Amino acid sequence: MPEPAADVGPTYAPAAPAAKTSSRAIMPRIVLGVVIGVTLGVGGSLFFLRWTNRDPTPDLTPELFYAAHERWKAAAPADYDIEVRVTGSQPAVYRVEVRGGQPQAAKRNGQPLLSRRTFGTWSVPGMFGTISRDIEAIEKHAAGKADRFTPRLILRAEFDSTYSYPKRYRRIEQWSNVDVAWEVVEFKIVQP
Repeated sequence: MPEPAADVGPTYAPAAPAAKTSSRAIMPRIVLGVVIGVTLGVGGSLFFLRWTNRDPTPDLTPELFYAAHERWKAAAPADYDIEVRVTGSQPAVYRVEVRGGQPQAAKRNGQPLLSRRTFGTWSVPGMFGTISRDIEAIEKHAAGKADRFTPRLILRAEFDSTYSYPKRYRRIEQWSNVDVAWEVVEFKIVQP
Protein backbone atom coordinates (compact mmCIF):
# COMPACT_ATOMS: atom_id res chain seq x y z
CA MET A 1 0.00 0.00 0.00
CA PRO A 2 1.34 3.23 -0.84
CA GLU A 3 2.35 5.56 1.94
CA PRO A 4 0.28 8.59 2.45
CA ALA A 5 1.78 11.65 0.87
CA ALA A 6 3.45 14.00 3.26
CA ASP A 7 1.92 17.36 3.70
CA VAL A 8 3.73 19.45 1.19
CA GLY A 9 2.34 22.83 2.30
CA PRO A 10 4.51 25.51 3.74
CA THR A 11 6.00 24.93 7.11
CA TYR A 12 5.36 27.46 9.74
CA ALA A 13 7.82 28.07 12.45
CA PRO A 14 6.46 29.45 15.66
CA ALA A 15 6.62 33.28 15.69
CA ALA A 16 9.27 34.89 17.80
CA PRO A 17 7.81 36.68 20.80
CA ALA A 18 7.25 40.42 20.11
CA ALA A 19 9.96 42.57 21.52
CA LYS A 20 8.68 44.41 24.56
CA THR A 21 9.27 48.16 24.47
CA SER A 22 10.50 49.08 27.86
CA SER A 23 8.82 51.88 29.74
CA ARG A 24 12.24 53.43 30.15
CA ALA A 25 12.43 54.04 26.40
CA ILE A 26 8.91 55.55 26.21
CA MET A 27 9.13 57.89 29.22
CA PRO A 28 11.61 60.39 27.72
CA ARG A 29 9.36 60.77 24.68
CA ILE A 30 6.29 61.39 26.82
CA VAL A 31 8.13 63.87 29.03
CA LEU A 32 9.51 65.68 25.97
CA GLY A 33 6.02 65.85 24.44
CA VAL A 34 4.54 67.25 27.65
CA VAL A 35 7.32 69.85 27.97
CA ILE A 36 6.90 70.96 24.36
CA GLY A 37 3.12 71.11 24.74
CA VAL A 38 3.27 73.13 27.94
CA THR A 39 5.87 75.50 26.47
CA LEU A 40 3.78 76.11 23.35
CA GLY A 41 0.63 76.56 25.43
CA VAL A 42 2.20 79.06 27.84
CA GLY A 43 3.98 80.93 25.04
CA GLY A 44 0.81 81.14 22.97
CA SER A 45 -1.20 82.31 25.98
CA LEU A 46 1.34 85.02 26.83
CA PHE A 47 1.41 86.23 23.22
CA PHE A 48 -2.40 86.32 23.11
CA LEU A 49 -2.67 88.21 26.41
CA ARG A 50 -0.02 90.73 25.39
CA TRP A 51 -1.67 91.27 22.02
CA THR A 52 -5.17 91.73 23.46
CA ASN A 53 -4.00 93.97 26.33
CA ARG A 54 -1.47 96.08 24.50
CA ASP A 55 -1.53 99.83 24.97
CA PRO A 56 -2.43 101.51 21.68
CA THR A 57 -1.09 104.87 22.87
CA PRO A 58 1.95 105.87 20.75
CA ASP A 59 5.43 106.21 22.26
CA LEU A 60 6.34 109.76 23.26
CA THR A 61 9.69 111.20 22.22
CA PRO A 62 11.06 114.61 23.24
CA GLU A 63 10.60 115.83 19.65
CA LEU A 64 6.91 114.86 19.60
CA PHE A 65 6.39 116.47 23.00
CA TYR A 66 8.00 119.80 22.05
CA ALA A 67 6.08 119.95 18.77
CA ALA A 68 2.75 119.26 20.51
CA HIS A 69 3.51 121.85 23.19
CA GLU A 70 4.20 124.50 20.52
CA ARG A 71 0.97 123.61 18.71
CA TRP A 72 -0.94 123.98 21.99
CA LYS A 73 0.59 127.40 22.67
CA ALA A 74 -0.42 128.55 19.17
CA ALA A 75 -4.01 127.21 19.36
CA ALA A 76 -4.80 127.33 23.09
CA PRO A 77 -8.27 128.64 23.88
CA ALA A 78 -8.40 131.09 26.80
CA ASP A 79 -11.60 129.66 28.29
CA TYR A 80 -12.26 125.95 28.65
CA ASP A 81 -13.41 123.23 31.01
CA ILE A 82 -11.45 120.00 31.15
CA GLU A 83 -12.14 116.68 32.87
CA VAL A 84 -9.31 114.20 33.30
CA ARG A 85 -9.53 110.60 34.52
CA VAL A 86 -6.32 109.46 36.27
CA THR A 87 -5.46 105.79 36.83
CA GLY A 88 -2.65 104.30 38.85
CA SER A 89 -1.83 104.32 42.55
CA GLN A 90 -4.09 107.34 43.23
CA PRO A 91 -6.98 107.14 40.77
CA ALA A 92 -9.27 110.15 40.55
CA VAL A 93 -11.30 112.33 38.22
CA TYR A 94 -10.28 116.00 38.05
CA ARG A 95 -12.34 118.81 36.61
CA VAL A 96 -10.78 122.25 36.02
CA GLU A 97 -12.35 125.50 34.84
CA VAL A 98 -9.94 127.81 33.00
CA ARG A 99 -10.93 131.39 32.24
CA GLY A 100 -8.67 133.95 30.60
CA GLY A 101 -5.94 131.29 30.48
CA GLN A 102 -5.94 130.93 34.29
CA PRO A 103 -7.42 128.06 36.32
CA GLN A 104 -10.34 129.41 38.37
CA ALA A 105 -11.71 126.28 40.04
CA ALA A 106 -10.83 122.61 40.33
CA LYS A 107 -12.49 119.49 41.72
CA ARG A 108 -11.19 116.05 42.57
CA ASN A 109 -13.85 113.33 42.45
CA GLY A 110 -16.52 116.03 42.64
CA GLN A 111 -15.02 117.71 45.72
CA PRO A 112 -13.54 121.22 45.36
CA LEU A 113 -9.78 121.55 45.75
CA LEU A 114 -9.11 124.12 48.42
CA SER A 115 -5.57 125.24 47.65
CA ARG A 116 -5.53 127.62 44.69
CA ARG A 117 -1.96 126.60 43.79
CA THR A 118 -3.22 123.09 42.95
CA PHE A 119 -5.91 124.30 40.53
CA GLY A 120 -3.50 124.43 37.61
CA THR A 121 -2.11 120.91 37.95
CA TRP A 122 -4.81 119.45 35.73
CA SER A 123 -5.14 122.42 33.37
CA VAL A 124 -3.48 121.83 30.00
CA PRO A 125 -0.36 123.91 30.89
CA GLY A 126 -0.14 121.92 34.15
CA MET A 127 -0.27 118.63 32.26
CA PHE A 128 2.44 119.83 29.86
CA GLY A 129 4.51 120.78 32.92
CA THR A 130 4.17 117.27 34.35
CA ILE A 131 5.15 115.68 31.06
CA SER A 132 8.11 118.06 30.63
CA ARG A 133 9.66 116.78 33.90
CA ASP A 134 9.37 113.23 32.59
CA ILE A 135 10.88 114.28 29.24
CA GLU A 136 13.82 115.81 31.16
CA ALA A 137 14.47 112.41 32.77
CA ILE A 138 14.47 110.73 29.33
CA GLU A 139 16.85 113.37 27.97
CA LYS A 140 19.22 113.01 30.94
CA HIS A 141 19.47 109.26 30.37
CA ALA A 142 20.02 109.77 26.63
CA ALA A 143 22.82 112.27 27.33
CA GLY A 144 24.43 110.06 29.99
CA LYS A 145 23.79 112.72 32.65
CA ALA A 146 21.25 110.88 34.78
CA ASP A 147 22.05 110.19 38.40
CA ARG A 148 20.81 107.17 40.33
CA PHE A 149 17.66 109.05 41.36
CA THR A 150 16.59 109.82 37.80
CA PRO A 151 13.86 107.33 36.92
CA ARG A 152 14.02 105.27 33.73
CA LEU A 153 10.71 105.94 32.05
CA ILE A 154 8.60 104.67 29.22
CA LEU A 155 6.31 107.47 28.06
CA ARG A 156 3.29 107.22 25.80
CA ALA A 157 1.02 110.04 24.68
CA GLU A 158 -1.62 111.01 22.22
CA PHE A 159 -2.36 114.66 21.51
CA ASP A 160 -5.63 116.18 20.36
CA SER A 161 -5.62 116.83 16.62
CA THR A 162 -7.24 120.30 16.90
CA TYR A 163 -5.78 121.92 20.04
CA SER A 164 -2.89 119.55 20.75
CA TYR A 165 -3.66 119.08 24.46
CA PRO A 166 -2.41 115.75 25.87
CA LYS A 167 -5.53 113.67 25.28
CA ARG A 168 -3.95 110.51 26.69
CA TYR A 169 -0.72 110.07 28.65
CA ARG A 170 0.97 107.09 30.29
CA ARG A 171 4.11 107.10 32.44
CA ILE A 172 5.71 103.75 33.22
CA GLU A 173 8.66 103.65 35.58
CA GLN A 174 10.92 100.74 34.64
CA TRP A 175 11.91 98.21 37.32
CA SER A 176 9.06 99.48 39.46
CA ASN A 177 5.34 99.03 39.76
CA VAL A 178 4.74 102.77 39.18
CA ASP A 179 2.39 103.12 36.23
CA VAL A 180 0.29 106.28 36.02
CA ALA A 181 -1.98 107.27 33.17
CA TRP A 182 -4.55 109.90 32.41
CA GLU A 183 -7.14 110.45 29.76
CA VAL A 184 -9.05 113.63 28.96
CA VAL A 185 -12.69 112.56 29.00
CA GLU A 186 -14.06 116.04 28.28
CA PHE A 187 -12.59 119.19 26.80
CA LYS A 188 -15.12 121.93 26.26
CA ILE A 189 -14.43 125.45 25.03
CA VAL A 190 -16.50 127.97 26.95
CA GLN A 191 -17.73 131.20 25.38
CA PRO A 192 -17.21 134.10 27.85
